[in-house]
Order: sequence, then structure tokens, then C-alpha cells
Amino acid sequence: MSQNIDTDLTSGELLDRALSNIRHLLGNSVSTLKITLEVLVDNYGDFSEEKRIEFLTRAVGQVDMQQHLLESMRNYSRSIVNRVQPIQFNAFWEGWVQEKKEELAQKNIRLRVKDPEATCQVLGDSKVLRLVFNAVLDNAVDALVDTDNPQIDIIALLDDNMQIVIRDNGCGIGPDELKKVFIPFYSKDKDVSGMGLPMVRKLLISMGGSITMDSSAGIGSNVFIRLKQVPVQEQTE
Repeated sequence: MSQNIDTDLTSGELLDRALSNIRHLLGNSVSTLKITLEVLVDNYGDFSEEKRIEFLTRAVGQVDMQQHLLESMRNYSRSIVNRVQPIQFNAFWEGWVQEKKEELAQKNIRLRVKDPEATCQVLGDSKVLRLVFNAVLDNAVDALVDTDNPQIDIIALLDDNMQIVIRDNGCGIGPDELKKVFIPFYSKDKDVSGMGLPMVRKLLISMGGSITMDSSAGIGSNVFIRLKQVPVQEQTE
């Protein structure tokens, strides 16, 4: 793997980059909407009914995109876990892995699993943790499109904290793209607001965890999720 991208961005840096992405997305949409409506107004009398509907549909599409962007901003601002508690990680892990084995088998993706070597408890919210794991795994599955012998490794490593590694042998991404994966509202797809990994990052941080990633184009990616282990003296039954 060529490069590791940490989550060690200051709040100011994240805000600046997120605002830049919002300006770009919203600015493009507003400009497109303005031009569409101007053309429609200038040619309304000459356009057929079918042509008018076509331009109005384009305009509505841009309004829908702006509404989606606002909804993404609202969801991101709310993406925080207010109540964390000890989770029996091994039971959570076994249930989630079994579910994913069946799911990936149906997609003809080979799954290799390394279970944690000891029992432990981590801080978090089990429902949110499931969403986080699913989002990262879904990205790995998407990266395997058109890959020969697609494979995903899921590894649980226990030291001072719990680290989960989700590895794929998919398309990977280059260093310039890698630098942007955790920045809110960034996406290569102009019609998508790019909230997957940034939302995951924010949720993990609110649970005392973190996420990093390394990747190489044409080789694959590793995503590292770190969860805070509950000290033995503070563990619940």
C-alpha cells in the first residue's frame, strides 16, 4: 500500500475543506438551474410543450440535488453518539461476521476472517457500530466490481484497544484521491454528496474511536477502525 491517511485533521481544516466542497456543489447546481430557467424564459413561446417540460424537469432535478445536499448537511451535523456504553465485542463480532459471510457468498466474494484472540469489551453503541462496519464493508464491495478473484479480509486485532482491519483487493485509489476520503461533501460523483466515510469518521470519534485508510490504485485498500477498549476493572457482566 502506498500511503496512509490519518484522521488527524483539525476542526478548522475540516470545516474549510467541507465549506469549499459545499460551495462547489451548490455553486454548480445554482448556475445550472439559473441557465436552465433563463433559456426556458427566453424561449418559452417558441418551445413546444414537450420542450418546456424537459427544461422544467431539469430545473426540478437541480432543486432536488440542492435539497439532498441540505439533508446531508443536516444528517452530518447530527451524526454523534450521545450515549456510549460497554459492548461485549466478541458477541457483536460473531453475529456481524456471520451475516456478512452469507451476504458476500451470494455476491461470489471470498471472505477471510481473523477473529479476536481474547474476549473484550469496547465503548460504543452496537447499532451505530453495525452501521459503521457495514458502511466500510460496502465501500470494499463496491471497489471489487470487475475485479478477478474478489476477496475481502476482516481482521480483529486486540492490543491496548481493538483494531478492525477491512482489506480488499479491488480497484484502490491514488494518493490525491486518498487525501480527500474523510472530507465532508467530497465525492467524485457530482450527483452524490459524499457523506459515507466522513460520517463514519465522525461517529467513531464520538465513541472514542478513530479510522484511517491506506490504498494503492489497482491493488486495493486497507481501512483501520480503532475502538476504545474498556479497562478490565470497568467491564460489566
